[in-house]
Parts: sequence; C-alpha cells; structure tokens
Amino acid sequence: MEIIDTLTKIIKKHQESLPNVESLDVDSEFETVLHDTDDGKLDIKNEMYYCTGLRKVHTEIAKLGSLNIVHCIWYPDPEFDLPIFGVDIVAVKDIVSAAITDISPVDGLENDIFEDIEDISDSFYFPQERVLPEWGEVFSPYCKFARLTSDKEKKNFCDIVDQYLDIFVGAVWGASRDSSRSEHRYFGQIDYCQHQMKNDKTRNILINYFGKEWAERYMTEILFDEP
Repeated sequence: MEIIDTLTKIIKKHQESLPNVESLDVDSEFETVLHDTDDGKLDIKNEMYYCTGLRKVHTEIAKLGSLNIVHCIWYPDPEFDLPIFGVDIVAVKDIVSAAITDISPVDGLENDIFEDIEDISDSFYFPQERVLPEWGEVFSPYCKFARLTSDKEKKNFCDIVDQYLDIFVGAVWGASRDSSRSEHRYFGQIDYCQHQMKNDKTRNILINYFGKEWAERYMTEILFDEP
C-alpha cells in the first residue's frame, strides 16, 4: 500500500539521521511474529533503535490480509528535556480508517518544540477528523487524528509526519543532558505509557489472536514499556 510505504520511508529517513543511533535488541519472541488466523496469516515485525537523547525508537509493521498497520513511538531518555513522538496508521485496502500523529509532552508544553510545531499543525486540515478517546488526554493540542480517503489527504498526513519528525530530530540533536527535571519527565513518560495501555481496541485484537497473557506482555514489553 502506497501510504504505508511512504510513511515507513519517512520514518526510516529521520531515524537514520539521529545522533549516534544504534540498533536495540528485540526479544526473539516478538521481533518477527507469524501467526495463522481464520482471517489469514498475521505478520508482525518490530524494529528498535536508541540514540543520544532517546531510549527507544520503535516501529511496528503489521499485515493481515488487506489490513495494514504502522505503529511508531520514539521515547526520550528522561535525562533529556524531550517529548514523545508518535504516529499510527490503520488501513484497509485504500481507506485509512485511523491516522494519528503527535509530539506529546511529558513535562508540560513549555518546550520550544511546541512553538515550532504549532504553525505546522495549523497549516494542515483533515476533513474527516476523529475524536480522541478519553485516554487521549496525554496528547498535545497539535495532535492530528483523522480518517483518510483521498490521495491528497494521505499525502498531507505523510507531509505533516515528515515535518513533525524534522522538528523532532532537530530537537534531539540540540538537546543536552539535564537532570534538573528528569524525575518529573520520568513520571510523565510513565503516565503516557499507562494511558496508552488503556487502549482496549489494541488489547482486544491481540487477545483475540494470541491470548491474554501474550497480549499483556506484548503491550507492556514492546508497545508501551515504561522507562
């Protein structure tokens, strides 16, 4: 699917430009998951990296028949004054039922990065905006969450992700170790992960295919692991 290919190329481009980026070991149980289901073969691939300023740079790509999913979160090292970047896409055939991207605060909105992305956010409009779930309060005011149907909407979404990542990578390069509020950022990141764990849609899909124990481990160890 074109939007999946475009988005993963954008993520990879910016990922490779991070300072001192290195691969992070993924549990062999979760690195590549192939599972036969009544709906076809489920294929999940996880890649993780880390760099100066970021403790985990994670991309998950999943495919089941005509369903394609990209899940990506870049978690900062709490010793650095950096927020969290994230983007997710859920697509079936040519329709993207859910596309979300954000740079999410862990220590308020005072970081200069939020001034930088405000104008970017204001320049993009998606006609089929979706309402965030209750646990989505951890996202910033510049979060974009929409259904995408036209080629223009899909291109615009990829463009905003590209621009958000450009700003985010610049912030990573400019960040230095600052322990003055590291504890606050640490707990802010835990709060983010705990809110994401309230996503019952993700949990229920995983339980349906793999069972409750596997699903909980996958969510706590791979998707939303706390610092």
